[in-house]
Amino acid sequence: MKVLIIYSNHHEGNFNWQLLEKLKDSLLHNGHELIVRDLYQIDFDPVLRTKDFEMISSGNIPADIEKEQSFVSWADAMIFIYPVWWGGMPAIVKGYIDRVFSWGFAYQSGINGVIPLLGGKKAVVMNTLGQTRAEYERGMFKAMNRINAEGVFGFCGIEMVEPLYFASIHSAGDQEKQEYIRQAINLLNALPVKEKAHF
Repeated sequence: MKVLIIYSNHHEGNFNWQLLEKLKDSLLHNGHELIVRDLYQIDFDPVLRTKDFEMISSGNIPADIEKEQSFVSWADAMIFIYPVWWGGMPAIVKGYIDRVFSWGFAYQSGINGVIPLLGGKKAVVMNTLGQTRAEYERGMFKAMNRINAEGVFGFCGIEMVEPLYFASIHSAGDQEKQEYIRQAINLLNALPVKEKAHF
């Protein structure tokens, strides 16, 4: 399976970084092809500018967008790893969606409405939360799930797998963090894969 990881976190060594490293090890150990796009490390520009719209509309895709689109096209599955900020994606992740999942690549317009163009792919979202699970279970999980599943990935034809939320991350102990990582690896193991590959 071809796996693209979109990663967003400032701090090397924290839980998000540990999760990324463990998933990379697991995927590569099991023979999968892997590309990681660390958005801060590559200094990704998240701002969708007027010039971007003009270039995309004319078919002259900006080079940085075209490069990321080539990775998305290549992937069978995408894993998004990022902390929840203000109930959603950090700006750099939202900007990645804004710029890369553009009209003519991720979707287009038809006489009956939007036509998704990225069918056959899966998206796995793994989020860290500063607050407790109980605080998010009062409607926040439902709202975030619907936005991602229907408003983002589903809009483009991508199937969103049940997301993983790693709550109270700042106070979680080593044992709890290891359990979170185990859950993440198990989720990947459960994904249906092409041919005879296995997570």
